[in-house]
Amino acid sequence: MESKKTFGEYICKRRKELGLTQREFAEKLYVTESAVSKWERGMSYPDITLLLDICAVLDVTEHELLTASVDTRKRAAERMAEKYRRLTRNFCISMCLIFGGVLIGCGIATIVNRDFWIFLIAAASVMVAASVTVLPFLLAGRTEWEPYKWAVSLGGMVFSVELTILFCCIRAGSMEWFPMVALWVLTGSSFVLLPVILSTMPLPPALANRKASLYFAVGTVLLLLTMFAMSWDPLYGHGFDLAWFGVAATAVCLGLGFIALPVFLRQLPLPEKLKQCKASLFIGIQSVLLLLLLTACCGYGDAWEMCPTVLVSVLLGLSVAFLPIPLRQAPLPENLRRHKALLYFAVNTLLLFLTLAVTTGEWFFPMSVPIALLGLALPWGLMGTIRYLPVNRWFRASVCCAWTGLWCWLYPWMMDKVLLLNGWANSTPYQLHLPCDFSRWEDPQTVGWNVFLLVLLGLAALTVGFAAAGIAQSRKKKA
Repeated sequence: MESKKTFGEYICKRRKELGLTQREFAEKLYVTESAVSKWERGMSYPDITLLLDICAVLDVTEHELLTASVDTRKRAAERMAEKYRRLTRNFCISMCLIFGGVLIGCGIATIVNRDFWIFLIAAASVMVAASVTVLPFLLAGRTEWEPYKWAVSLGGMVFSVELTILFCCIRAGSMEWFPMVALWVLTGSSFVLLPVILSTMPLPPALANRKASLYFAVGTVLLLLTMFAMSWDPLYGHGFDLAWFGVAATAVCLGLGFIALPVFLRQLPLPEKLKQCKASLFIGIQSVLLLLLLTACCGYGDAWEMCPTVLVSVLLGLSVAFLPIPLRQAPLPENLRRHKALLYFAVNTLLLFLTLAVTTGEWFFPMSVPIALLGLALPWGLMGTIRYLPVNRWFRASVCCAWTGLWCWLYPWMMDKVLLLNGWANSTPYQLHLPCDFSRWEDPQTVGWNVFLLVLLGLAALTVGFAAAGIAQSRKKKA
């Protein structure tokens, strides 16, 4: 307090503003009139135990009493709060009057038309409007409901919309549409409103930290239920279309999986071994969903004969693109960890032959297998040289160049032999002695052979150069 005099003047001024005499003020505090007189004349301070009672009688805050001044900021805030409460109350009363007028008008229309559904539809529509206009303000006035006001209001709005749809379908006599329309509304509302609802709902600890997973799970389930409802197809009078539902459900899961599955894998309590293989789990689950979608599409199009070809071909493509990730993350035995490249080539080779078996039919053994083996000779030879040849890297590079040149030179000749054995004679058979003529560059065919020979000579030069570098490195290590 600044001084006794200032404090006394403030008490006297505030007492007079309230229209109290010193006697009345003293009686409310259970003290003598002379004690109040001494306070106001600045001769003494009141006992500290009387501060709260003085604040209550003078309608001031403790801060105002101790500083002997009016807390203008707090007073302004209180006035604004009171103004807001008054506006809120007037708004709620106005909206209730409007809604009541609407219901009265619809009630009159119901009596005139003798159609009770008019009033029910109107009442449900009014509930939709009231849920987002009046209900939040009503809940804000209750301490226990204030944190959940938007969750309750939005939930009430969705419920009212569903109720309106139900009454409309009943009045129209077409209840078969209600499940599909209601689920579409619920699904769309969940994707838009569920984040707001989950942020305010009191969830258990196990779910409180997994709100994103819960959001995607609820949305996915609702979307699948919507697809299930649409499969009944009430418009054309067909029965349940299982094939269409299979396509729609797997497509929904595959599409949402690209967004939701990383969230699930990050937030779900996985075992320790699976935590290190999240990328592999993502690839595996999405691959399975893609294969299921292709199978469902074949069934929907009544093209089961194409299913094995499509599935094996897609599986081969997925394996070529993504198999290195599972091989890197999978807990392989110690004797296989050093042979991941060999496993990759072996798996893809088996899938390639399986693809050829289902696509080429009777030509599999006489033509497809030899041609595939000839084509695989190059990558298998390079992989074996790089991974397993027990020499230094310069010798490996030399062997790779030699193997590539030899394969490029012999592959066309061996292809001609395979085709010839199967009755496919080449009009211009390949010759091991290349028909090159460096004096003729105007003929396109001759240019092709010349360039081919130059490539082979370049590979031969690289073979010799890398081999020389390997010999030099070996001698340097021995020295």
